[in-house]
Amino acid sequence: MERKSERPNRQGDASREAIIEAALEIAAEFGYDGTTVAAVTERSGLPASSIYWHFGSKDALLAAALEHSYRQFRRDAPMYRIRRQEAAGAGERIEGWFQRGVRYMTRNPHFWRLGLILTLERRVKEPQARRLFMRMREESENLLADWWRDVLAEQGTHSEEDIRRLARLHLMLMDGMFIQYRADGTRIPPRQATLLARALSAHVTRQATPCG
Repeated sequence: MERKSERPNRQGDASREAIIEAALEIAAEFGYDGTTVAAVTERSGLPASSIYWHFGSKDALLAAALEHSYRQFRRDAPMYRIRRQEAAGAGERIEGWFQRGVRYMTRNPHFWRLGLILTLERRVKEPQARRLFMRMREESENLLADWWRDVLAEQGTHSEEDIRRLARLHLMLMDGMFIQYRADGTRIPPRQATLLARALSAHVTRQATPCG
């Protein structure tokens, strides 16, 4: 039999999830300033007291929502995972990453949109969500650096500086494609992802120092 003490915990988790989902939806439509506690209350159907009880403030709510969306994207999107079992060469792996990235981009990860908006804004008091997004970008860059290091391991010797530059460029390209997708609402054509991948593949081939 279910213990009564477990029911409030599950109800609390469900309320927290509903608040986060409502905040993400509103932030995707109206940005940071447009995401008010009143709007989240109306969208979630939960009282403001519940929002403050779970998060304490709007800023903390948006930081929690941002992290929730990011972790969900990382869990569902396969791009960052190192696949040492793949028999494909570097060029095929690079193209495969970009093709998968384009597909998952169309799922419209809310953290990306809100994070980019916060990155471009300057406020007297920096929002907690903005600081969190910058840490997420650093984490993403580290993951991309690990991925590039693995992809290029058999191609030749690339310096750590080269790896870091590739990771930053990779992140910049994904930002650009995401903004383009958000600008006109149409899917990024696979051929554009192929073009980017082939350009990067040609670049790293030229930059490689043969082993031995």
